[in-house]
Amino acid sequence: MKIYTKTGDSGETSLLGNIRVSKCDIRVEAYGTIDEANSFLGLARYSITDRDIQDIIINIQRELFDVAAELASIDREKFPERIKDKNVLEIEKIIDEYSNKIPKQQGFVIPGNTKSAYFDVARTIIRRAERCIISLNFKEEVNPNIIKYLNRLSDLIYILARFVDYNEIYEKVKKVVGLSPIKKMSLELAKKIAESAEYMAEKIGIPVVITIVDDGGNLVLQEKMDGALLLSINISKGKAYTAVALKMNTEELKDMAGPDGELLGINTVDNKVVTFGGGIALKIGDDVIGGLGVSGGTVEQDMKIAKAGFEKFKEVMCNGD
Repeated sequence: MKIYTKTGDSGETSLLGNIRVSKCDIRVEAYGTIDEANSFLGLARYSITDRDIQDIIINIQRELFDVAAELASIDREKFPERIKDKNVLEIEKIIDEYSNKIPKQQGFVIPGNTKSAYFDVARTIIRRAERCIISLNFKEEVNPNIIKYLNRLSDLIYILARFVDYNEIYEKVKKVVGLSPIKKMSLELAKKIAESAEYMAEKIGIPVVITIVDDGGNLVLQEKMDGALLLSINISKGKAYTAVALKMNTEELKDMAGPDGELLGINTVDNKVVTFGGGIALKIGDDVIGGLGVSGGTVEQDMKIAKAGFEKFKEVMCNGD
């Protein structure tokens, strides 16, 4: 099958429904700019390793295909609206979540110091698409949810760019251990980590036990939320201990401790090792200064809560507070 059809050689293209328009028509400019933004978001996704952000971007890319398809159609009865109010609300939810993971932004950001530059370019293209669609709306009615969606989306991409900035800077700080005044786990630091983890647990409505140990696996702090299972007391401590003992997050052990794994049976060692998610090794550079363990929800919920505590740990490492 040939990719070229020669039907566009005259400078026209077809909208959905076989309506021919000029390739410089504002509607074509609008969905073409959406396609451009989608492609650049793909480049941004390729540049990073954070699976959560990768998942967010791939979902956005799928939704942008819906935006483009809706813009490429005129007959609303035949091609109903695809972008709904729920899409806008979901974007707002992610913005709020990631805004709480980074320090408050002071002043303007000059793009180019980290991989966030890809996100910043994508954001400006989304803004351009938004302007095209607003111009189209003066000529023909556009689904108002598309305009709202793109307005929120540019904000989300900005926040994700700053999160990428923050994480890259944190990794650089980790490599230069001397930049951090913190050399070991303290009760003060443990309280800050536990407070952030507990906040996330309350936010998603899951009572858990939060345990923080030092570099020797010794208990520094343990908090049991009202309603948390008694069994979670030992499990959360086991997760924190495992993260310190093996210098890795416990979810990484799932396959390694499986039937074909090189660490098969490790969970029987002293009955302390836990091989499922919810335990995080707290490191400065390559040095483990402690471990965080969370238990009480599903594995995914425990990991999400533990990650919130880990984000506070990173913030303290970078800012000293």
